[in-house]
Amino acid sequence: PPAAAPAAAAAAVSEPDDMTQEERVAYLRARGVIVETNEDRKAQKAREATPLRGEGEFVYLKIPHEASENVQRLHGPVVAGGDSLLTVLKPVFADATTLDPRTIERETSARLEKMLSQQPLKAPSIKTMQKLGLEGGVEAYPLARGGEKEGWRSVSLYIDEIGTLRERPRNARAEKLCQAAGLAGLSIHGDAYVGRTQAGPKGIANCDFYESELEPTARWCEAARASHHAQSASLPTHEAKSGTGEHYDWSQTDDEVEVLCHVPQDWVDATPGPLKKRVEVSYGKGDVLRVLIDRKPLVLLVPLFAPVDPSGCSWTIDGTDVVVTMEKRDAKEWNTIFLTRTA
Repeated sequence: PPAAAPAAAAAAVSEPDDMTQEERVAYLRARGVIVETNEDRKAQKAREATPLRGEGEFVYLKIPHEASENVQRLHGPVVAGGDSLLTVLKPVFADATTLDPRTIERETSARLEKMLSQQPLKAPSIKTMQKLGLEGGVEAYPLARGGEKEGWRSVSLYIDEIGTLRERPRNARAEKLCQAAGLAGLSIHGDAYVGRTQAGPKGIANCDFYESELEPTARWCEAARASHHAQSASLPTHEAKSGTGEHYDWSQTDDEVEVLCHVPQDWVDATPGPLKKRVEVSYGKGDVLRVLIDRKPLVLLVPLFAPVDPSGCSWTIDGTDVVVTMEKRDAKEWNTIFLTRTA
């Protein structure tokens, strides 16, 4: 039978009773529980019986986004004065899949706003992003920046630079590793790779990173967690974005967006009867918000910044305001209430 570790984490996860053995293992792994099966133990013994790596190579790990797949140990070539994973992984992330214009604008808007704070918000062209997708782009996200105490060794998570734009599935194990390193709230899409580099007199070079170092109790992870928590404590409190438009104000939490729609008094007086019976609210397929009064558009937001779950949306009347609450399909911060460019 599979052995889950740590025991406390496994005990805290409630499993449906009608699962098969394979489904139960996948269910636990998707929730960050480390599960070791007989097949895993046999594979580990086979790895231990063979050389860890060849001459001039280093060890790094692949964390598949698919929860049923095991973490893989891989070898890469050490090159002088550089991180070879930035080159090795480019063809791995290359993909000719056509990108969606709405996704490009949504996922790049926050970064663009910081870069172009004094200019109109504009998403990169489809042609530019499609070219990057064809060539493959690697982003090395630093999990731990090693200083003198750590021997100048750093740990990074290597991901598809436009994995979010491709709308890859979320990688729960990679996100859990980020959280263990003190970086909570990150969304990792698609397969991820973990590697270590060391700075020296001749520049940066790759060095080994093994499976045992994925544990939250690993020395590098504990040091990174303490460092990131200290940095977070010194930063000002982040306020979620909100805004105002014609006839409405909007705000958000981690999970919901609230739109306060203001009905002009002359609209209220135009037709007798309770306002609630004159209101129509629709969400399309989760990509629009339409608020009508007597079938006349009051608020029309097309398309919304990100999809919502229509079954989790509701509205109510507060005086002469229509208060709409929409459940986000993905618990991520919205940069605006709607997208301005979709072609």
